[in-house]
Amino acid sequence: MQQERRDEQAHGLLRLARHVAALKFVPRTGWLDRGVNPNRVESVADHSLGVALLAWFSALERQAEGATLDPTHVVMLALLHDLAEAETGDMPPYEPTALPGLGDPEGRRTFLEARHVRDDASSANKRESEYAAIQRLLADLPAATRSTVGELWEELQRGVSPEARFVKQVDRLETFLQSRHYLRDDLDLPMGSFQVEVVETIEDPLLGAIRDAALAGTTRTDAD
Repeated sequence: MQQERRDEQAHGLLRLARHVAALKFVPRTGWLDRGVNPNRVESVADHSLGVALLAWFSALERQAEGATLDPTHVVMLALLHDLAEAETGDMPPYEPTALPGLGDPEGRRTFLEARHVRDDASSANKRESEYAAIQRLLADLPAATRSTVGELWEELQRGVSPEARFVKQVDRLETFLQSRHYLRDDLDLPMGSFQVEVVETIEDPLLGAIRDAALAGTTRTDAD
């Protein structure tokens, strides 16, 4: 009986490992749409790692300042936040059919420079697609992992805990920082929407300070 249970655990976690591995091959759609060299476009796995590390380190600092944040809980949420995209792909906040084609470069630039916010129908479609993907993943997991991952996913979707709200802000901040990285290669890329988003949505004081330092170009790396 013990061996049977161990086999079920092993097979379930192997399927999870394969699911996670698939994230390494899912490109971030927004960068491709903006003309970033495909060889330089990060994967969803790259982004998830960046979010997890930035969220963890930032949460450690905020906790030391007295903020009500659990850094371990933060990093678990961050690692899971895009897990569904192994199946759904990276869905941009705009309808792909609304994006002007390459034959209309000015129209395409104008479209991509604007900040797009999902309407109710698009948000519902994304939630439903991701929920279905996560349910398929959970069905294969051993009990303890299934319970924890399911609870964390629901917490992310509700977005009401301090940790979930923090991770959402870090998700946006890390994307903005990646856009600045790509601008170092090509200043002509239409990346303005990411700056608008972090200016309008980041509320945490430390994350806001990181944003402002990036905008001012005042990091030690930039100064050297």
